[in-house]
Amino acid sequence: MALMRTKMDLTEEQVSRGIADLPTSTDPNVLGQVFNRVSDSSQKGISYARGSFEPDAISQFFFGDISASMMAAHAGGVGLSMCVPQHVIEQMELILCLQNTVLKPPADKGGLKRMSILRKRPDVSDEEFQDQWFNMHSILVKRLPGIQGYRQNLVLDGARNAAGERLVDGMVELWFPDGETIEAAFRSDAGITTMTHAKEFISEINTYLVQPHEISGCA
Repeated sequence: MALMRTKMDLTEEQVSRGIADLPTSTDPNVLGQVFNRVSDSSQKGISYARGSFEPDAISQFFFGDISASMMAAHAGGVGLSMCVPQHVIEQMELILCLQNTVLKPPADKGGLKRMSILRKRPDVSDEEFQDQWFNMHSILVKRLPGIQGYRQNLVLDGARNAAGERLVDGMVELWFPDGETIEAAFRSDAGITTMTHAKEFISEINTYLVQPHEISGCA
């Protein structure tokens, strides 16, 4: 993935024109590409500490394994900035993730997609973070009323701060039919339980509604 922050907000015309010309990778290792433009950065039903990095867009490239992703990156066949002009990008952070599909997204990709940036608590190890997130937390999230899809993306490598801590430890993808359902889900008993558990291993959560544009078929 690439998390991008631009120097200025992109206009609808710029985005529409850019999406029409989005490059499709010819690298055979690339299974799919998705450009997610941030449309709303409100917390939508939760109240949680946020990190300082606020992206305008998130690009995703899908591979069968880590080796294939490294080969594609080394060959230069992956344009991670996608439709965003290089001179407009203020900051772009690259992250390598292991994807875990907990609840398969709706086939028609309808409704709303919500993505979240997670940072683990400093007193929680990488192993404990993965265990808490992939096991107990995934069970709790699946119980949210109205949820249509849920993917976890565990960050294996990426940018770090001066203290050596990763800027991102996990990326969440959630699908809901609409904004009202998201609000109601996290304010329900199941939602309150889910967010109470989150405090045991997550220090920051940045949430975004995104407009996904699939560039080629992805699993």
